Amino acid sequence: MDMRLLKDSLGIKELFAITQNDILCNTSYPFSPKFFEQYKSSQDIMANTDKIAVYIHIPFCANLCKFCEYTRFSNEDKTKERAYISLLKNQIQQYTATHNIKSLYGIDVGGGTPTSLSSENFETLMGIADELIKKYPKATDFEGSIEFSASTINDDKIRAISRAGFKRASTGIQVFNQKMLKENNRRFASLNRLLKISEALKNYGITKLNIDLMYGLPQQTVEMLKDTMDAINVLKPEQVTLYETRYNMNGIRGHGINRKTLFDQYNLLFTRLLDMGYKARFGQNTFSKENDEGVSSYLKHRMYDGIAYKGFGISAQSMSRTGISYNSLKSCKEIHMPHIDEIREQDNYLLPPEEIAAKYVSIALYSARFSLGVLSDIVGTSALNYYKDEFDFLQEGEYISVIDNDCYLTQKGFMYYGAVASMFWSRTHKARYLLLREKEASLNAQNQSRQIPPSPRARLHHGTSGN
Repeated sequence: MDMRLLKDSLGIKELFAITQNDILCNTSYPFSPKFFEQYKSSQDIMANTDKIAVYIHIPFCANLCKFCEYTRFSNEDKTKERAYISLLKNQIQQYTATHNIKSLYGIDVGGGTPTSLSSENFETLMGIADELIKKYPKATDFEGSIEFSASTINDDKIRAISRAGFKRASTGIQVFNQKMLKENNRRFASLNRLLKISEALKNYGITKLNIDLMYGLPQQTVEMLKDTMDAINVLKPEQVTLYETRYNMNGIRGHGINRKTLFDQYNLLFTRLLDMGYKARFGQNTFSKENDEGVSSYLKHRMYDGIAYKGFGISAQSMSRTGISYNSLKSCKEIHMPHIDEIREQDNYLLPPEEIAAKYVSIALYSARFSLGVLSDIVGTSALNYYKDEFDFLQEGEYISVIDNDCYLTQKGFMYYGAVASMFWSRTHKARYLLLREKEASLNAQNQSRQIPPSPRARLHHGTSGN
């Protein structure tokens, strides 16, 4: 099929019909960083950005979970840890020496598992974060957040987290089922252990505990979801985050998983969390006991406000209103960290507004809404006019509602949120997706005629961990 012809003849209904039941269409954008090759540039996309949120990636883990789609390595070598932290410090120093930062909107330290570092290396990491936090003016709602695991955190590390000024800590239960976690190579933490950690965090002034949960895992049953909710009812964290299992990059297969299954599981969790007193809009993946968005300030400003974010470390992503960049070893699937001499922005792309807009909407839909003001600012004109056909289609189908200056997913829209996001993909990306699907259908037809099993859907290689 001629790509130019497809772009000109692309139909909104056709695209929505194809993407609405595709579990690989989610908040990931684009399918792969390589699809931005035509926009590759040596230009610094952060050059004129003085308001940023910061993410620091620690790629080490004590266990490598099968369902994880991010870049992570076994941390059996403390020398590699130390070298990585040193390189991380150098990268941050180089950036801050050459860029003007007028306001820091948030800082998240994630991974991987930051607390899997040795005590010495973890102290060094917290010192780096503390220095960065103290160096710059901060937004009024600035809040530092860090990820941990129950098996690798201790009192010394909690003290270090507190001294560095972090007020929010996040850990993943994922599913409160020891057998399922073992099958996915993840350690199980007892309620007693988690309650003791929660108490210790509060004693050191870390006032918010967030617990991550997953749904849509293969063989995850309704009973498992209910057991997980019972655990949350005992732990009573300030915030809960729901993550739909993504089959884009982790190599596992979601046999029997479809949009209806995912919707029903989310609906069960949503209903139970609201019954426990958590607040959220339907379709939002973050829940809070307070009247807030249930996320760190880094994620809040990145997702909804479209604030530029700078990622430090292996595979980290950065984005501004002019482009996007990916650091070294993006989507690396090695078990052990390769010997590297530097961490750098390996791929830098100067993007047209339509691509920036598509990325913004995809990320924002984690919260089941996006700002029309931000979207209009990105495309340089009224978003309602720029995407008139798309908005008309989505509103007529009752997939979205527009209230004041925000666009919200409806319950019907959440069922097909990946298809809603696809309405705001760039025209080039829409055409590319349809072309890939056409090639896949042709290949599967050929295989079936030769009695060969269909090719796995994962060959589309959607995700980028661009969330």
